[in-house]
Amino acid sequence: MEKREVYIWLSSIQGVSYGAINKLEKYFGDIEGVWGAEGRKIYDALGKRSKSAVKIVNLRTKEYWQKTKDKLSALEVSTVTIADREYPEKLKKIYDPPYVLFYQGDLPGNRPTIGMVGARNATPYGKWAAKKFAKELADRGIGVISGLALGIDTESHKGAVENHGYTVGVLGSGLDVPYPPTNYQLMEKIREQGCILSEFYLGEEPLKHHFPQRNRIISGLSDGVLVIEAGEKSGSLITVEYGLEQGKDIFALPGNINCEKSRGTNRLIRDGAKIIIEVEDILAELPGAMDLPSKALEDNILKDLSDSEALVYRALARRPMDLDTLYYQTGIDIRSLNILVTSLELKGYITRMAGKSFTVNR
Repeated sequence: MEKREVYIWLSSIQGVSYGAINKLEKYFGDIEGVWGAEGRKIYDALGKRSKSAVKIVNLRTKEYWQKTKDKLSALEVSTVTIADREYPEKLKKIYDPPYVLFYQGDLPGNRPTIGMVGARNATPYGKWAAKKFAKELADRGIGVISGLALGIDTESHKGAVENHGYTVGVLGSGLDVPYPPTNYQLMEKIREQGCILSEFYLGEEPLKHHFPQRNRIISGLSDGVLVIEAGEKSGSLITVEYGLEQGKDIFALPGNINCEKSRGTNRLIRDGAKIIIEVEDILAELPGAMDLPSKALEDNILKDLSDSEALVYRALARRPMDLDTLYYQTGIDIRSLNILVTSLELKGYITRMAGKSFTVNR
């Protein structure tokens, strides 16, 4: 089996954690060795009483692997592993990046992104602010990353979706176990305009200990973390801790000092988080973000383009690409792509970069 296949196979086995895969990789030196290794070596790597080791040894069959692939295919779930070129670069740089992401939709690539987190039992002020900032970030082409929980997460996703922006929902369960179930329709919209993803395989329940793991992905995929509302013991502060470890900018919305839901955010501001009053306070900290065109400007550009030109422009607006990658993303043949990128260059909408890549002019 190839390296990426072994990562997916191991991640599909319930109870085989990130830590277990990490131990196996360190023991064998190369994760491919696990598939063909003697059972005793797997027990040596994980411990003779390890339940994970028992499952790994018992499920090293072609039948199990085929069922795994068939299940992912039936639900149209894509996979990207840390061994793949498409794996998000920001996430790869954190201390403990997931070995596999199961996803539906489009991965964020190199687009600028902000993680938005906060209280599940949010106040009307918090919900209003979450939607407001998410809409304004979407208008400037900034992706919104959140956890699809009730309260602030939900309003953040809704704000991005309503303004036709890009958003990523990171689950603490398998993609076929939507949590909370009331957000199922929102998940459908996010799939269309962004991405839902999880490091947990299909069928995994939203267990309590999954959510701190999920939080490191939210911050890892983001250029900065915005906390809208949080009590002093809010789970959102776990995302802040991960963000600080990962070197991310931390932003916080000020609130009423008599409101429990604002005590965490106000303390973050006191301890050095950047106070947020308007979206420009965030954009100022993201390299190049102040130069990003508004949604209205981008819409005006698209009106001037043919359908094929617009398809190429939208692809390049997500991230710079060469012709081969554009072919993969758009399905347009290379000869036609050459004509389209030349036309877009002449109109002044894209620029040819070093390495035969193209990017949109901001």
